[in-house]
Amino acid sequence: MTSLQKQLAAIAASTTHQLDLKAQKAAHGKSLLYEPKVAASQSFESLYVICYEGYRDLCALDQRFLPFAKTLFSEQSKNEDRTQMTKKENEKLDQWLESFMTLVGPRILLKPAEKALEWLVRRFRVHEYNTECLVLTYLPYHATPQFLSLLSILPSNPPHALRFLHPYLTPPTNPPRRTIVYTAANTPNFFTSLQKYIVEVLRRGHEGPTLLSFWSGVTAQAVDAILEQSQSGRREVQEQRVEEVLLRVLPVLNECLKMTNIPEALMGSYMIIVILVTKGNFPEKVLDSLLEAVIRSQTTESMEGALMCMSVIAEERTTPRFPAAVTKRIFNLTNLVPTLQALSGKYRVERFALGCALGALEMIGRGSRQDESVALFRGIVAANLLDDSQLSLSCSVVLQLIKDSPPGSSQHGQLIELASKLSESPRTRATLQDLMRERHVEFESVGLSIDQPMETTMDLDEEDDEEMLDADMVDSGLDAVSITPPKITVTSFLDAKASEDFRATLAAFEQVASTAKRATGFLKSEELGRNEAAKKPLFLSFLARTWCTPTSNPSKLTALRSATVLIKELNDASDLQHLIPYLICTLADPVPAVRRAAATCIGALSEKAAAAEKNSKYGVWAASSLYGKDSNKITALPKGQTSSLVSSVLTPILEESVLDPNFIIPSLRGLLEGSQTSKAEKVKSTAKNALVSFLASHVAATPLLRVRLCLLPVFAVVNKTTSSARANNILPVVRTWCSLNAQGAALATKAEDLDVLDADKGHIASIMAREADSVELLKDFVSGSLNTDRANLLDVAFDRLAALWPNMKIDSRVALGQALLDAALKEGSTSVIDETRRARSLETLRTIKLDTTVLLDFIESVPAAVQMPEGPPAKKRRRTSRNEMARLDVQSADDVTRLVRKLTLVLELIEGSNPGEHTELFKNIFSILGDLQHLQQQTGSDLVYLHSLILGSLTPMVNQLKTMSDTADQQAAVRADLLIDCIRHSESPQVQNAALLLIAGLASWVPELVLHNLMPIFTFIGATLLKQNDDYSAHVVDQTISRVVPQLASSLRSKHKNLLTGVADLLLSFTAAFEHIPQHRKLKLFSELARTLGPQDSLSAIIALLVDMYPTSPATKKFIPELLLKFEPAMTLEAFRGYLSLVVDAASPKRTVSDTLFGLREKQPAQVENTVNTLLSSLADLATNKSVQGLVNKAFRKSRDSTKPRAIFADIVETTIRLSKTVANSKRTYETCSRVLAKCLDLLPTADLVRTAELLLANPDHQVAIAVIKSVEIRAGHVVTNDQQSVDCLLSFLPRLDTLLQQPAEVDVKAIVVSCIDRIVERFGKKDVAAVGAVARTVSGKQSLLSSDDRVRILSLLCLTSMVDVLRDEAISLLPTVLPTAFNYLKESISSDNNGLHNAVFSLLSDVVERLAFVFTREYMVPALELAHRSAVSDMDEACDESREQFYQVVATHIGAQEAFAAIKETWPSAIENGYEAAVEHLQLLAATIDHQTKVKLIKTSSSLFGLFSDLFNVRRAIRSRKSDNSIDEDEIGELETSLVDSVIAMTLKLNDATFRPFFVQLVDSASADEDEELGRSITLCKFLATFFDKLKSIVTSYSSYTLDHLVYLLQHLVSHPASLTTTLPTSLFPALLATFAHDQDSFWQAPSHYTTILFPLLATLTLNAPTLITTHIIPTIVELAAASSSSLDNHRNMNSILLKYMRAEEAHTRLSTVLLEQALTKRLGEEWLALLPEMLPFISELREDDEESVERETQRWIGMVEEVLGEDLEGMLQ
Repeated sequence: MTSLQKQLAAIAASTTHQLDLKAQKAAHGKSLLYEPKVAASQSFESLYVICYEGYRDLCALDQRFLPFAKTLFSEQSKNEDRTQMTKKENEKLDQWLESFMTLVGPRILLKPAEKALEWLVRRFRVHEYNTECLVLTYLPYHATPQFLSLLSILPSNPPHALRFLHPYLTPPTNPPRRTIVYTAANTPNFFTSLQKYIVEVLRRGHEGPTLLSFWSGVTAQAVDAILEQSQSGRREVQEQRVEEVLLRVLPVLNECLKMTNIPEALMGSYMIIVILVTKGNFPEKVLDSLLEAVIRSQTTESMEGALMCMSVIAEERTTPRFPAAVTKRIFNLTNLVPTLQALSGKYRVERFALGCALGALEMIGRGSRQDESVALFRGIVAANLLDDSQLSLSCSVVLQLIKDSPPGSSQHGQLIELASKLSESPRTRATLQDLMRERHVEFESVGLSIDQPMETTMDLDEEDDEEMLDADMVDSGLDAVSITPPKITVTSFLDAKASEDFRATLAAFEQVASTAKRATGFLKSEELGRNEAAKKPLFLSFLARTWCTPTSNPSKLTALRSATVLIKELNDASDLQHLIPYLICTLADPVPAVRRAAATCIGALSEKAAAAEKNSKYGVWAASSLYGKDSNKITALPKGQTSSLVSSVLTPILEESVLDPNFIIPSLRGLLEGSQTSKAEKVKSTAKNALVSFLASHVAATPLLRVRLCLLPVFAVVNKTTSSARANNILPVVRTWCSLNAQGAALATKAEDLDVLDADKGHIASIMAREADSVELLKDFVSGSLNTDRANLLDVAFDRLAALWPNMKIDSRVALGQALLDAALKEGSTSVIDETRRARSLETLRTIKLDTTVLLDFIESVPAAVQMPEGPPAKKRRRTSRNEMARLDVQSADDVTRLVRKLTLVLELIEGSNPGEHTELFKNIFSILGDLQHLQQQTGSDLVYLHSLILGSLTPMVNQLKTMSDTADQQAAVRADLLIDCIRHSESPQVQNAALLLIAGLASWVPELVLHNLMPIFTFIGATLLKQNDDYSAHVVDQTISRVVPQLASSLRSKHKNLLTGVADLLLSFTAAFEHIPQHRKLKLFSELARTLGPQDSLSAIIALLVDMYPTSPATKKFIPELLLKFEPAMTLEAFRGYLSLVVDAASPKRTVSDTLFGLREKQPAQVENTVNTLLSSLADLATNKSVQGLVNKAFRKSRDSTKPRAIFADIVETTIRLSKTVANSKRTYETCSRVLAKCLDLLPTADLVRTAELLLANPDHQVAIAVIKSVEIRAGHVVTNDQQSVDCLLSFLPRLDTLLQQPAEVDVKAIVVSCIDRIVERFGKKDVAAVGAVARTVSGKQSLLSSDDRVRILSLLCLTSMVDVLRDEAISLLPTVLPTAFNYLKESISSDNNGLHNAVFSLLSDVVERLAFVFTREYMVPALELAHRSAVSDMDEACDESREQFYQVVATHIGAQEAFAAIKETWPSAIENGYEAAVEHLQLLAATIDHQTKVKLIKTSSSLFGLFSDLFNVRRAIRSRKSDNSIDEDEIGELETSLVDSVIAMTLKLNDATFRPFFVQLVDSASADEDEELGRSITLCKFLATFFDKLKSIVTSYSSYTLDHLVYLLQHLVSHPASLTTTLPTSLFPALLATFAHDQDSFWQAPSHYTTILFPLLATLTLNAPTLITTHIIPTIVELAAASSSSLDNHRNMNSILLKYMRAEEAHTRLSTVLLEQALTKRLGEEWLALLPEMLPFISELREDDEESVERETQRWIGMVEEVLGEDLEGMLQ
């Protein structure tokens, strides 16, 4: 191939073929959903609709698709063309397209996704421009049919990265997974593209589980294959290949490991990393980076996978230690050790565990994770996650860190402790021992020795201890002591000045204590004076202080064991009793070995003491020198008591003390208390006293704070034994400690490694409740006498005070309470400690439980806050201080302020102390309430808060006093006027509410003091509280109602006064506030008010007042029934009776209660009448409420004896009648009374209503009759059929109505009677047919149906309709009378436009046809249909049309086919005569009748039906011959023909061929024989044929043989009679021909006999000068004929020969029509038709030069079409 050819080929490959129509069509046919042929024919408009539907479904699944609605799926996208876009626009479009594809990827198998992607393929050609992204989106689904669809549209030369798909493109075949993996391993471009695609998807958050699973699997396999291949070749080549893999994979791994919220991405990354590190040989730096990346990515869900991955990486690393960043993050892993232990059975985790262990060791002593580090290391070791070599390495690191860490540092101590703990395990002990043997000298120097198991050391028996120490001490020839004590300047290490010497000596001792030999040499040094230990305290005081100091356990053990050996060596004259306190403290040590050693030492001391007491040279060791100058404070045990106390007190409890460090101190305290729980032997009181004095003296003298704090709890007992010791020793020590400043306390605790707060608590815990000195000490704390700057100590003291308060004596509580009160109110100081004391005092007062005595003391102390005037003596002044408060001679405003502050605090404390328990304060507090008025004047303030406090305290006191018997003094102190003043004058709702609650309480306790002040209270409640929306105000009102109102009602009744008059103001206040009361409170409020006053008296008044005040308020109308529901049903009747009584009183000349309630005195007579009328109207409305009706029904139903409800109701009726007579002069009020009577009657149960109605019908007043019968009618409409009693009562009422109907009466009465009969018959007539039949004769007679009043007629017709439904066959006898009358009424209604009468007649006719169709013969059917025709053309409303349509429907459904078709045929002329509407409905009746008939019935009646259709096909002639003035235009005729054709088609579908074919032939023959010049029947036939052939298609093509001749005739007639072009014949004829041609699948029209017959007359229509007809009808019809015979070239040649003649016709319109036809044939048939082109060429040449411009233009267009089809130029052929 030459260079030019290559260039041309490249251009051809990249061209867009914009001018190549075939190429563009082929490109447009690329589709994911459709075959290429179908796709090529689709427009973007139709395609957009389909694809947009899929896109909308995607949006419903995921809201992230919504932004694409404005870009890829916008309306504008239909017009976008990528070839016309700039490069920048295409790049932006690519971003949108790739974003959509990655988002839709997880849903690609869903149909909506396929539709949406179809739009991207068809409109934006993503398969060509975005091939790589599209293929990678589909690639996870490479085995699905959807991938085959993708392969079918991919370009033949895919991008280089996708070349592996080339063999699978033609034919489309699913590529196997192995091919994809192989390509990923061997094609770097594909591998890189896949990784980039994944990174992009993850960044966008468009990932899916299928994609991630596919990616991780393929990548892992590919990496494995690549690394496998890299194993061969030179080392440099191998390293290069591994590096290339890293460069390809690491970016995507880095992105995936950042996606901590996507577990699938993390797990896939871990799998790839495992393959990388196991197959490749990477530098340590790379492995560290991977390790750090993995641990950063781990989450709770991915933790196991991350640990597995890190374990594999750790196995590949050469160094066991992890990088610092990894070590820090290890501590963030939760449950690391259990998880590793679980994974150890599946994977090798030892190396990773070793790295974690080493990292934990490095963190010990550094940072804030020391405890976690120790726990992690010990957990790994304990879980056996390390093998022997790894464990040895770990232990070696521990030992090395011990050696390197500074002695005495926290790190050193923790490491020593860790080594000790490790030695407890046999496995680690052996490892440590091996390591120690290897480096014995090296580690011995730092004080670490594990020659012997720790457990064995701790469990050594006493004899073993002695032997070991003796041997060590005796054998002085062993290793020389390398460490000696420093210079010592004191005689005793328990001297207060010996701290520095002790610290130096202890530091040296700790270095040798862990090795017995070295410790022995150290202790034998002359500086310590072991040889003079019996005479001088230096040696033993050093040992005692050592074991009581927070030092290492080996040091303590060595000291105790050394002391034990020494005690046994000493002569028998030494009494070492002063070591006992220190040994007791050691028994409380947390280390079991130390406690056991102490117990051994006590045993040795006990033996020595017993021996010493028998020696004549007895002496107490160090009695005068143990504590230096303070040694004289020691109280020694008397001779002979040391051994007895040790043996009787300590020895019995040694075993428990060794087991439990918390046992020794409680046991000793129990001994002093005399508790039975102590195991110590019974000790005499003198011995106890000696023991207490002995221990207390040491507590006071010892310089060791730790020893003091240990022994102080022993003295937490106050009795005869301890009182002296506590007073002389313990409390002074506590006071001394509390007197230390913060710096002194900090130094004291720091020296012994104690917390200051713990020391404070230990000292303060010695303060006891029932001890005067202790209380005094607490009082000093509160008052500030004990000068201290330690806030924490102050907090501890106050906490102790609060804890001891309940157990204190009353005098102590009063004194401390007053001190707390003074401290809480203290002013002036601004120091922090004083503020703390003040705050804690106040807090304590509010926390502790204050008794009455303390509170009374507080009250009495209030006046002492200001200067008192000279006056009565102190006692008198104290007794009358409350009354004198108002007359205090206040010196300044500050004094008043202090008084108010103190009074406020005291009242707050009283209120917070459950005032109901302190009723003794009632008089004092009520007195303070009176004094507040004067205090208000002095302060100028309302003192709202003080009022609230006082009232809030008095209320619970009153509640408590109610339950007490002797309360005369308290009752005498009550002043209701003060409470009324609070309500009236205070502006605080809180004060007002509290005062109301107090009054409510007083009302039930001392009513006589409250009731005369009630009216202002109720006025206040109505004006304020009722309008509040808070729950507290509601509570106040409820309490007032429930407590005050009953007392008021009881008082009124006892004085025989009218209740309503007495409580009128109360009711008016509440009802006046109704509008303002919160909605949710109204019901409860008024129901409680009525219930409290007594609903019999008050409920009706409340309802009447609400109606009077709010007559038009919807809220009131809704509220009143809800209020009635709150009471018993019978109470509703009582309320109605009381309500009517109030109305009667208002309407009477002499009013009583109503004047007060309704304020009628101030109203004019007209206003009074309006009030009465309003009350009555509201009562009538109330009676219609369903809730009220239900209540009345319940009242009759629930009452065993309905006598009482009936009596009440009778009273209501009598009252209503009496009222109606009273207001007879007022027409409006009288009518309202009648309405009330009717509505009240509706309230009655059905049985009672019927009985009452029968009685009331005797009343000659027709209005009463109307009301009663209307009530019964309404009730009949609501009674359920299951209520047999009510139904029977209503049916029994029919004879009474029948009698009433037969009597002369008002028209209104007759109308309501007939309506009532109709309602009863309609609902329950079937249960008593005989009774209905009797009434039916009356209704159909002259008194009802034949009435002259239209309303009675209509109701009678409707009633008869219901009766026919009930009587059925028994109603046949009524029809001869009823139906003629109904027809007359129908005629009359049509003439007079009486819609109601019209609809009533049709309702009756429809029901008769439905129930008695066999009786509705031609005699009735024909007039009914004729009247229906008249109705159809009348101007009546839509309801009349609906009733007529319902009648037609019933006729079509229930009348037999034969009768119906006969009637329709007979009345067809009437329908035509009446006009279009009647004819349409008539044909619709025919169609409905056909639809409702079965095939069998239609076949049986086919002859009648054919005759009917034969007449109907002459519809045009019938319309022309009609005499009516109503014209029917051509459009309406067309509608009639359409309806007729639809009926024939419906009939055709139900007939078989044998039945239908003769009718069809007859139909065609009748049209052929039609002599009508306008061919009306033929037009109708053609319309039928068009629908017939179109509906049934090829099934009935053969029927064309019957129509061929007639259609030819019509074509010839059309050509020979141009005038017929103006008729509907052409538009009917050609659609019929088109339909038969289009659906010919049996080659009917290909047969020459048929084809030639129709061809010539059809082509002759081209000569017609009717351009529109030719374009729209004739040409399409001829084209369909040519298409139907397309397989016959002869047929085409015959047609073409005729057309060629027409091309040379004289008429230009004929030539133009022919050219247009040729265009249509060329377009439709294409090359099939152009096979005749050689014959056409000469004619085409002539037409190109035709004289007519339009012919020439269309010819040129035809030539262009031919050239497009053939693909070649005709110019040369036409030359």
